[in-house]
Amino acid sequence: MYTVRVSGVRGRRVIVVGATGRLGVAIAEALARRGDKLVLTARDPNKLAVMEEALRAAPLSADVATVCADLTRPSAIDEIVDGVRAKVGHVDDVVLACGPFPRTPFDDLVREDLERTLHVHAVAPLLLVHALKGDLAASHGAVVGLGDAGTTRPYTNHVAYLTAKGALRAGLLALSAELAPEVRVNMVDLGIVADPEADADPLRHHRLATRSRLGRFGTPDDVVHVVLALLDAAWATGEVWGVGG
Repeated sequence: MYTVRVSGVRGRRVIVVGATGRLGVAIAEALARRGDKLVLTARDPNKLAVMEEALRAAPLSADVATVCADLTRPSAIDEIVDGVRAKVGHVDDVVLACGPFPRTPFDDLVREDLERTLHVHAVAPLLLVHALKGDLAASHGAVVGLGDAGTTRPYTNHVAYLTAKGALRAGLLALSAELAPEVRVNMVDLGIVADPEADADPLRHHRLATRSRLGRFGTPDDVVHVVLALLDAAWATGEVWGVGG
């Protein structure tokens, strides 16, 4: 018998990868509000510093550390793990919120597009979980990754991104078997949450939103709700929860 994560238990150490993206910020703020201790990682040191200052300030007054690392670099995993060891010692849970959304029309696709996007969205996140698996097992932790509904309902001009998210999905499902029962691994497949092009074009925004059965884009709060639920879902692993259908 082991102790599982229970909603409301304070003080879990959660690393948020891709923390400075729109969804990463919302997830980090929600974790801070419920008393979790944060390790934030992203590639831009200035954005990380601003985010750390905001989270430490009232009313959140969060316990937060940052580790700057660029997931396109082979050294990134070692840098993140070394930062975790130096600043907080260990982590209990992992949220993979890697955010780059490159537009790669198929006619213009080159090897570098696929390699770079696969590395950021799939290779580096899976290697990070591998590097932290001892921490996760010791704390009976959870991994939650953000995916994309386009891996099963593809759209055009994003073949590198969708390929990478598909690889992440397969990898996390494999890890759910490899790491069970000590570690739970789940994924959220997102519909459209934010589209800067659509935001600037009301007609396009309306056209895209009406493709959803719910008739609207998702919000960061919609995503946060599901991520927290999966972090807390003590009897769920190997699940892919679709939202924004």
